[in-house]
Amino acid sequence: MNRPSIRALLSIALASIAFAASADQVYRWVDEDGVVNYTQQKPRDTVAEQLTISTGAPRVMDTTPAPIVSPATGQELNADQQKMLEGLRAVEQARKNEIAKIKQENCQKSRSVLSRLTIKNRIRVKDETGEYQIMGEDERQERIQKAQEGIAQYCAAA
Repeated sequence: MNRPSIRALLSIALASIAFAASADQVYRWVDEDGVVNYTQQKPRDTVAEQLTISTGAPRVMDTTPAPIVSPATGQELNADQQKMLEGLRAVEQARKNEIAKIKQENCQKSRSVLSRLTIKNRIRVKDETGEYQIMGEDERQERIQKAQEGIAQYCAAA
């Protein structure tokens, strides 16, 4: 083969590939001379490989939300029911956030109380009459234990 033949083959191959890229079905096969061919129609009496060609066309994605299904009945919820469900979920999330906030506050209070009880040996407290009294050691140890329990309960998840 001379040079013009190779150029002709290459241009035919490139044209075939370009044409095949716009087709829905493309077949690739090799003839008796070892030349790779691409066609839109499946050749007769020859083993051919069907190719999947991407044409570069934009893909359209379905952006409609999937219907919400009731866990209790397995039926789709209507728009009003979906709004109610979203409202319930928002309320539940707000409740969880409030519980987490309260736990964090209780954790900080327990740590603060434990810190004050362990730093000072003599603690003054107000009695029922509004007078200050020195806390006894037994009561101090009891409050230390309660503060430690509070830390274990409220600070574990924090």
